[in-house]
Amino acid sequence: MKTNQDNSKLLDTKKLRIQRFGLNIRYAELGNSDNPTILLLHGVPENLYAWYDIAPSLSKRYHVLAIDWPGFGGSDAFTNLKDHNPRTFAAIGMDFLDTLKIQHAHIIATDIGFTPALIMGAENPEQIGQMVVMDGIPFPTTAYSSWELRSFGRKNSITAKALIKWFPKISAKIAYQKGFYKGNNIPKEVQEEFLADGYKISTQNAFLSYFQNNAPGQAYLESRIHEIQQPVLVIWGRHDRFINVKLGALLVEKLPNAHLEIIEDSGHFVHMDKPEALLKLTYEFLTTEPVQSTTINE
Repeated sequence: MKTNQDNSKLLDTKKLRIQRFGLNIRYAELGNSDNPTILLLHGVPENLYAWYDIAPSLSKRYHVLAIDWPGFGGSDAFTNLKDHNPRTFAAIGMDFLDTLKIQHAHIIATDIGFTPALIMGAENPEQIGQMVVMDGIPFPTTAYSSWELRSFGRKNSITAKALIKWFPKISAKIAYQKGFYKGNNIPKEVQEEFLADGYKISTQNAFLSYFQNNAPGQAYLESRIHEIQQPVLVIWGRHDRFINVKLGALLVEKLPNAHLEIIEDSGHFVHMDKPEALLKLTYEFLTTEPVQSTTINE
């Protein structure tokens, strides 16, 4: 277990061997387990430490769980790389909740956690409650994606392999420079953890495999999107330079019970760029009926 010391922003973590898949999943647990549960699902190039501001704040009112996806952070990777995909990740999320005997959970998800979260909601309407999803690509389209994301999805892309495998430090620097509105504010100890993961072969393989096995899961979600009756809050950073905010508006049109909130002066990594704005919207969403879409300044 990693213990948070002094003023470190690193969350305390532990591991759980999930029942169905038999993988060891690293996770953080905060707050009183008698409170409603929120499951946090990270994106890339990240791990569960990305919730360094969000998780502690939510834990004052909720039972908070944050996991590392298979192959990322401290979680086991799949032996078959093709299992790093949205549908299998959704099954991992449910296996994790079931192993802990969590009967009901809300979800907050970003980036590659976006599609698995919505699949979890579609397949498990009684167990999954309200969902907050941010800056992800739920459908098999590249129309709203940056050149980096398009390259990751192409089989045998030399550019994608270079970005992920050959220059992880440079790639991370590009990601954080482009992913924040005006300069990243990631704490040094958290950024070091992200970078250390970037050098792991297991993380590199999981990263690339997820993107190259992404489309079937996206198509599956698109075929079931109309079944998601839970309230969904779609949040986008106005200045997301990886995924255009127009995709958020398209998603809301397809979901039966959703609305879009755009956070001004925020890039792709909303949860790290504008945590206070995200928390404000999340608290309002979880405690009141959805309201008409607005724009929020922090």
